[in-house]
Amino acid sequence: MASLPTAAEILKRFYDAESVYMAAPSGERDFAGGMGKVLSPKVEIHQSPDLPYSQSLYEGHEGFIKWSEEMAGFFDKLEVTDPQVFEREGADEVVVSSVLKLRTRNGGKEWEAPLLQTIGVDREKGWLLFIRPFYWNVGGLKEVVGK
Repeated sequence: MASLPTAAEILKRFYDAESVYMAAPSGERDFAGGMGKVLSPKVEIHQSPDLPYSQSLYEGHEGFIKWSEEMAGFFDKLEVTDPQVFEREGADEVVVSSVLKLRTRNGGKEWEAPLLQTIGVDREKGWLLFIRPFYWNVGGLKEVVGK
């Protein structure tokens, strides 16, 4: 029997797919062939109500696509770099400390700040179940997108 992927391995697959999705022009983004493969159909994305998104909880693939399109409307580059994944062996949840690098689609402004996330996974299915990001500088992020 093959061993289950770790939460960190599932997360890496998601980060790779997310970078490709965000960089693609609006009409060329392939959710089903990329991020959709690593997200539970019931995935939950919890965002700070202080961010310039239309809601603070996005649910399911449709909700995730809505949030992704909103974010991709602001940014044409998204990189999660230097991830340090804190994971207990066999755990279904991890904490990630990383650096978030963004570039605005309008004007090409660069933004970089620390990011913490709690992420839940289903190791048997290889899916992310939820993401709760904690941004270091919400005010700076809003400023760079003009909100």
